[in-house]
Amino acid sequence: MRQRWVIYLTIGAVFGALDFFYLGFLYELAGPQVLFASFPAGRLLLWLLLNVGVWLVPVVPVAVYEARLSRSRLRSAVASLSTWCAAIVAYYLANAVQLAFIGLPARPEMHISNHNAPYFWRNWASVLLGDILGGIAEWIIVAVVGGAIVGLLTGSILLHFKPPRAA
Repeated sequence: MRQRWVIYLTIGAVFGALDFFYLGFLYELAGPQVLFASFPAGRLLLWLLLNVGVWLVPVVPVAVYEARLSRSRLRSAVASLSTWCAAIVAYYLANAVQLAFIGLPARPEMHISNHNAPYFWRNWASVLLGDILGGIAEWIIVAVVGGAIVGLLTGSILLHFKPPRAA
């Protein structure tokens, strides 16, 4: 049992890290003309599906798998919210890794190669507290509530339509 929970957290962490870079890819694919211009509702719906709907990809299979094994809606909800929480933490850690080691043209002062700059550590403290930990604190609430709802609904639907196991 413990092993599958580690797998759920690993799935969430891998997804979160990949999603951080996926958003950059999505921006490059869609471009600012799609994201920031007036456009038909169908394109907005597609963008929302690609951006927000992708977060269902890791949790629905986790919720289904946990509901099948445990026969519990509650465990399905906890598995989903745990997966999303791991994804949120990994997403923001990927942000920190990008700033520190990969670099961003708009934020060169954050790259580790500038560690001797006079305000490097002060800048990092600000980014860590405000952007990284602040982002985690803000979105972890969404992960807990949203993950619980998605897991509970998925588990409930599965257990409602799946006949009970033979004893």
